[in-house]
Amino acid sequence: MKTEPAMVLRNPADGELDFRIIHFEGDKHFNGVQRVPYFSIILVSAGDGELKVDFTDYKISKGAIVFLSPFQPFMIDGTTLKGVMINFHPDFFCIFRHQNEVASDGVLFNTPDDPPFFNIPENESSSIYGIIEHIIAEKLFAGLAQHDLLIAYIKILLIRAIRIKFLKKTTSPPLDRATTEANLLRQLKRMIELNFKTKHSVGEYAELLNISTKTLGRIVKNHFQRTLTEIIAERIVMEAKRELNLTSKTVKEIAYDLGFNDEYHFSRYFKNKIMVSPQSFRNSLRNVHDSWLTAHALQNA
Repeated sequence: MKTEPAMVLRNPADGELDFRIIHFEGDKHFNGVQRVPYFSIILVSAGDGELKVDFTDYKISKGAIVFLSPFQPFMIDGTTLKGVMINFHPDFFCIFRHQNEVASDGVLFNTPDDPPFFNIPENESSSIYGIIEHIIAEKLFAGLAQHDLLIAYIKILLIRAIRIKFLKKTTSPPLDRATTEANLLRQLKRMIELNFKTKHSVGEYAELLNISTKTLGRIVKNHFQRTLTEIIAERIVMEAKRELNLTSKTVKEIAYDLGFNDEYHFSRYFKNKIMVSPQSFRNSLRNVHDSWLTAHALQNA
């Protein structure tokens, strides 16, 4: 059976992928090591395979739902697999920022004591698939406030998944035990999330984790194929983009909030990462928003 094409929503300011949903058959989307910059939710509706993530191998089959964080390396082998994958960028919806509303960090994503998936009981599958159908319908027939509605559905999906996981744990045991390095990397993710506004250097995180800078840098580079400096910078820039988009704070206020001594240093840092200044980034978002409002008004005139 032919799979449906991916449904994609992109950031109007920089063209980066914000959200997508893909129906898949087989493992062509996963049969090489993946390090995507998105949160990923993978729901297996048929077949079976092997999930490799965080130095550990797991068997997965029908009913498995997998939760992966940005740049978390993973791979899935399984030619008989069928299902749905949802990707969303942290700029679109960040689980850490919404942790007070949907406490999914440490429960669904970044789970230090559990595998990154669980199996949905048969009597609960209709509730999960029902939410996904709503997401697909909204993506196909976009209307007013589509962004807000998609986020609402993501929240509902995460809340429902948390409830199911707490009601009955059905995870399969790992084929290999997680290593010390995997636990260290989970701690590092948490440390960055808690401290990125005040700690910008590799040495500061090495000190927090009681490990040498050289060793920490090597482990991160081997696992993520990126340096820790790059990972910290991406988190800082992500927050900056969110503040520029969603708040009325001045560039100077945002700079100080993110631990920079002055707005000029922050502006150079931001432009070096995404090639435009903070103010230009904000202006581009406003121009797109104004254009959308004008087009919407003309359609309803």
